[in-house]
Amino acid sequence: MKKIIFTLTVLCLFSCTTDSVNNQKDIINQEIPVRTKFLYIEPHIKKNHGTGMIKSSQQVNLMFEVPGKVNVVNFSIGEYVQKGDIIASLKKDVYEAKFLLAEAALKKANRDLDNIAKLYNNKAVSEDQYLLAKLGQKNAQSDFITAQNAYESTEILAPFDGTITYINLQVGESFSPGPMPMPPVILSNMDQLQLEANIASKEIVSISKGQEAIITNSFENLNEELKGIVSEVGFVPTTMSNSYKVEIDLIEKKNYLKLGMVVNFSVNVSELKKVFMLSNRYILKEKDLYYIWSVKNNKPEKIYVKVNGMTNHKMIIDGDFPSGIEIITDGGRQVDEESIIRVVK
Repeated sequence: MKKIIFTLTVLCLFSCTTDSVNNQKDIINQEIPVRTKFLYIEPHIKKNHGTGMIKSSQQVNLMFEVPGKVNVVNFSIGEYVQKGDIIASLKKDVYEAKFLLAEAALKKANRDLDNIAKLYNNKAVSEDQYLLAKLGQKNAQSDFITAQNAYESTEILAPFDGTITYINLQVGESFSPGPMPMPPVILSNMDQLQLEANIASKEIVSISKGQEAIITNSFENLNEELKGIVSEVGFVPTTMSNSYKVEIDLIEKKNYLKLGMVVNFSVNVSELKKVFMLSNRYILKEKDLYYIWSVKNNKPEKIYVKVNGMTNHKMIIDGDFPSGIEIITDGGRQVDEESIIRVVK
């Protein structure tokens, strides 16, 4: 009899224990594991992003204005020149001879005109003789200016201090001015670099002169940010496009920057002092409404929000909730208002 009672007692305890374990498993199975974070108000600067090309704000194409044989090339690519330096010159003996001849002819014409003018004033010569001498002086003056310009055009002079960024001249080769794919010399001021970019019409309205910009690049081991200022905003679209030219002056000089390099930029177009920002992965949609899940008394609570834009995969949102609210991030798609949640790390 005792043996039977003991057996029944053991069976009862085992059954109760099994029921308790099963109940715990049922509760755990009903719980939805979620991750949460606290959402705080933060400042936000709205930016326009794009890609542009490095150029010099002061750059000039130079060439000889007269034909001839290249006699001297004083500089090469990358060398610095000062205003007035002779970059290259043509063989100039023929042009010099014509200049000296024209100079002598002009002196004689001036002297002849002075003599005729005195005679004309004394009524010793006719008016036609005086006008003919005056015409001869004008022709001589025109020939002198033409010869002087040709003679001076045998040299390419630096119009400002800068760096030779392109040169294609060889001593002994013949040069003839005319249409060519590249000018023989390009002089650039490498201390005044700019970023030139095209901005879409829907974004150009938010760009204005004086806005701050950040220039970045993707060159290996040179990932740094450079400061810039918007210096020019186009008023008409570029040819055959729906975009506008924007120029950004680089404030800092870096030796690794070369003309024609393609770099990234962002322009600060507005600043919002107090906003909530949240990854778009954590914002859910119900018909035409957006909402997030908050955690209140260990239970999920649906909060509807208004989306006011997106930047860097984060949504700017408005809603009726305080700063520091705990919201569900991962696992929110499996949650409803009746769910039992379990916060995990």
